[in-house]
Amino acid sequence: MDLKAILNKYINGTATPAEVELVEKWYASFREDVIPHERVEKEQLRKEIVSGIMEHLPQKSDKRWWKVAAAVVVLVTGSALFFKPRPVKITAVAKLVNTAAGTRKVITLSDGSVIHLNALTQITIPGDYGVKDRRVQLSGEAFFEITPDPAHPFIVSSGTLNTTVLGTSFNIRAYKEQKEWQITVATGKVKVVQSQQVLSDSLTASRCLAYNFSTKETTISNIPGDMTGAWRKNIFYFNNSTLSEIGEELQRQYNIQVTVTGKNRGHYKISFSQQPLEKVLKVLSGLTGITYAIHNKEVIIHSKN
Repeated sequence: MDLKAILNKYINGTATPAEVELVEKWYASFREDVIPHERVEKEQLRKEIVSGIMEHLPQKSDKRWWKVAAAVVVLVTGSALFFKPRPVKITAVAKLVNTAAGTRKVITLSDGSVIHLNALTQITIPGDYGVKDRRVQLSGEAFFEITPDPAHPFIVSSGTLNTTVLGTSFNIRAYKEQKEWQITVATGKVKVVQSQQVLSDSLTASRCLAYNFSTKETTISNIPGDMTGAWRKNIFYFNNSTLSEIGEELQRQYNIQVTVTGKNRGHYKISFSQQPLEKVLKVLSGLTGITYAIHNKEVIIHSKN
């Protein structure tokens, strides 16, 4: 086989299909690179190709072999015939999941972790979830059951509030319209950071951390173990909540406008089952002393405290 002649025919465009295939297979046997786009990389590749060709060609003193090699370099660097397609980096698209008023959802992540979304909640799962860490963004309320993975911390970002775990179950209540957000742990422990400030390095089970964005104060309190994420079992649980916050929760769950009037200075730690709206209002009236009225699709709650 006269390799020199075949190369010349290939360069001149007169090679037969069989000869073209022979040249391409020959070169592919010792070059598996991807065609670069950058000028510096192309020049480096040119030098490497010349060297590679000369290593695989019969050693001749005839300087025309260099011409052949150089011609092949020009052809190769200008064509994709000798190369595999350049890998294209595809950025995975973030996934957005939300719930409407009066609805809930349960989603399972790629690592087996499960997230329960309460009403009017939005969660964003980045396309690179699980690569360096397991980070999601939350607005609203969700209960998390996280698969343990010490190498990839699970981080929930709610505005400037970050909750980090390795594998545990916990609830985050972070509705934008509320001044106080709460993180409650069911099992294991979590770390809570507000901007660069560590609010709790180890929040454990049956403990609730509340952060007030108005006063910048953090409070940690005990709660009954079965009340973490109680909304999943259709139980309303309010921990030091105002009537306005209770009204906002009723509005989310029943998809009805709720207006609170009166002094509204009280804070309540109460729980009751989720039932038809009128029954719930009667229970709330008995527990807090409020009065209420229902007009069309609006509930008006009046507080005397």
